[in-house]
Amino acid sequence: MDQVKSSKARTELAATYFAYALRYVYPLLLLPFYGRTLGPAGYGVVLAGMSLSNTIWRFVCFGFPTVGGRDAVHATHDTERAAILSSQMTGRMLLGIPIALCGFGAVALSPALSAHPLLGCTAVLLGLLAAFNLGWYFTSTGRVRRSVMIEIVGFIASLVLIFSFVHRPSDLSLVFPLLLTSALIQTALAYGFVRREFSGWFSSIRAGIELIHRSKTIFIYTSTSILLITASTYVLSVFAPASEVGAFGVAERLIAVALSLTVPATQVLVPKVTYLVGTDPAKANRVSFQILIFFFVGAIGAVACTMLLADWAVPLVMGNGFQHAVTVLKVFVLVLPLNVINQVIVLYFLIPRNRDALLARSGVATACVNIVIAVPLAMHWGAMGMVAARLFGELMLLTVLIVNMTRSGLMGEILSTHPTVLALRPRGEG
Repeated sequence: MDQVKSSKARTELAATYFAYALRYVYPLLLLPFYGRTLGPAGYGVVLAGMSLSNTIWRFVCFGFPTVGGRDAVHATHDTERAAILSSQMTGRMLLGIPIALCGFGAVALSPALSAHPLLGCTAVLLGLLAAFNLGWYFTSTGRVRRSVMIEIVGFIASLVLIFSFVHRPSDLSLVFPLLLTSALIQTALAYGFVRREFSGWFSSIRAGIELIHRSKTIFIYTSTSILLITASTYVLSVFAPASEVGAFGVAERLIAVALSLTVPATQVLVPKVTYLVGTDPAKANRVSFQILIFFFVGAIGAVACTMLLADWAVPLVMGNGFQHAVTVLKVFVLVLPLNVINQVIVLYFLIPRNRDALLARSGVATACVNIVIAVPLAMHWGAMGMVAARLFGELMLLTVLIVNMTRSGLMGEILSTHPTVLALRPRGEG
């Protein structure tokens, strides 16, 4: 088994981005296909189901991938890795059963999903299955390319199934059963590769509960900030008509495609930065700042391109009936630079340093404000109200993260090892 090595970062990053280029074609193909085949209302229902599925995935994961990946990076023996795997399975199973019941209740609560019970129920099952994904384990044990290969197989399978069986608006109920089928293929491949690395599929219940306890502070952050992002389309489906859900969902999916460009870098570089934090903190900070600058510049470029091209590109790609999505997208795109900064702070500065408590404080403070404003805004202004809530949430999170980092002394610690700061300090100081 390969170990995480910083010397392999460039090779792995290049290979990952090359492979992921195919995966980015996936939403770009399905967005216009769903929009033209199912129409604005039908696509709104699909987006509400995807939002619910992603929310269930977040709840069942409960911060486990972050904690498991961090443990696996530092594991030195096969028995340690086997124990990590089995405790992860048990922890997810303990949470999966009650969350599945809540998911079925959420289907009944949403008018859009309750009108299509097969679609809603399979969306719940898809979220549960996604929570058992092993991508975190492959990347933290130095097998990034294998993880990407499995993802691409799933991408091809789902694309073939959707294009083969979804031809008209009445095929709406088939979408999630087909996606679930492709996810089963992908999951079978992943577990087939690592089946011999398990000493037993499940650990003791005590070990699963201990993992839940260790992951709770990460979950507090993800369930209060990131979770609101994944659940926003579902929340809108409860309070607004399907046409508003469709307009918001199209814009949200396009923004998600842009944000997903950071995923391969995250999978490759987060383990490297985590390793460097323990061996060379100054280099870890330098790499993290370079990542921040690179992605922030890219986000500003994406904002500019969206403002220039959205008026003709969205109707061209999606067809008639999505004009409202253009207005929503032009405001929603402002989320990109804020989200990029927040992601880099969390993934490259806080999590590698085990600052889970700081994350929890930031997430809770943000959620208390976000939850208060998201529901009334969605009720009164539909898609634009939810966009306003998302923008305010990202800005609020950034502010709280910076304040907490400064108060805890982490900001001074990071800046004190940055080359620019060191160059400004008088000789003989420090």
